[in-house]
Parts: sequence; C-alpha cells; structure tokens
Amino acid sequence: MIIPLASCVVGLHLATYHVDRSAGFNEFNPGVYANCDGFTAGHYRNSERGTSDYIGYIVKTGHIDWTIGVVTGYKGGTMPMILPSVRVSKHMRIAILPPVPKATVNTSGVHLAYEF
Repeated sequence: MIIPLASCVVGLHLATYHVDRSAGFNEFNPGVYANCDGFTAGHYRNSERGTSDYIGYIVKTGHIDWTIGVVTGYKGGTMPMILPSVRVSKHMRIAILPPVPKATVNTSGVHLAYEF
C-alpha cells in the first residue's frame, strides 16, 4: 500500500500593522506555523505581548485562503478565529486581521508571513 505524502508548507510569522495606532499593540510577532493538507497549527508572540497557539483548517476560495480555528493567549481567552489571507509572492503571505467583537480598541490589522 502506498501512502501519499502530505502537501505541507512551513511559515514564519513576522509582523503586524495595526489600524488603531494609539492602542500600543506589539507589531513584531515572531512565530512559526505549518499547514499540511489543509490542517494548520502555529505559535507566535501576539500583539498583547503574550504567546499564542492556534489550530485550524484552511478553506481555499479562489485566491483567498480562509483559516478557521481557535487561538489562545489573548486577554479574552481562547477565541474562534476566521482569518482571510493571500499569497502575494512566492514566499510572502498577507493576512487581514478582523476586529475582535466587543474589544475596547480596534484590533484589526494586516499581518505579514514568510512561507517556505
């Protein structure tokens, strides 16, 4: 029996530009992630200066990849995650961070990642 190899990507979380410039978010967000056959998991330094872990599944719709999962490490506790992203070059990916519902500041932003 031949078992096909998984289609995997390894990436590095780099930085985030936050829309609310007065919120004082950390914008250097180093971390690592892996995507294999649609499943994804990662670890990074978050915008609140803590560490976050996430797991999820990636749904592809045209050029946009939607990561649907859960993320830990924020003041609000474990939260659902729905994150659109697009590959903009051979190695660079940009993700759009939507605002967190009921947050006291605008948490939206643009995140940059490097993929191998």
